[in-house]
Amino acid sequence: MGFETAVVVAIFFLSAMVLGTTAYVVISASQDLVDDASYEQNEMQIKRLQTDILIDSSTPTGLAALYDLTITVSNTGSETLRSDKLNVLVDGIIESYTFAPTTTTWTPDGTITLTVEGLSGAGSHRVKVVAENGISDYDTYSV
Repeated sequence: MGFETAVVVAIFFLSAMVLGTTAYVVISASQDLVDDASYEQNEMQIKRLQTDILIDSSTPTGLAALYDLTITVSNTGSETLRSDKLNVLVDGIIESYTFAPTTTTWTPDGTITLTVEGLSGAGSHRVKVVAENGISDYDTYSV
């Protein structure tokens, strides 16, 4: 009876070692994922804090029935942005745009011109330009 007890204790000990090792591996991998996510979140926050854009002007050209909107935007922050990663909203609707200069790198203190074509509607309108990390600026214009 003493031998059987020793075998059972040895089996329980080995089982506890295997479970403990497995648990450690899983917890360690999970902690690595949390650390990576925390680092990326901090990087995103730093970029948001260093980003600022300013709409210098928004000028419609054409008739109220169908007009084009030219928006001049300055990168007043210290973060380099991408011209092709912006969102332009006119009265809350995302619109496609072209940009000049055609280089996609938008450096600090740089200015780009966005053109939205084929808009319609008379009266006062609101335009919003959103950078790739969520920083935005508003402007209003009238047709």
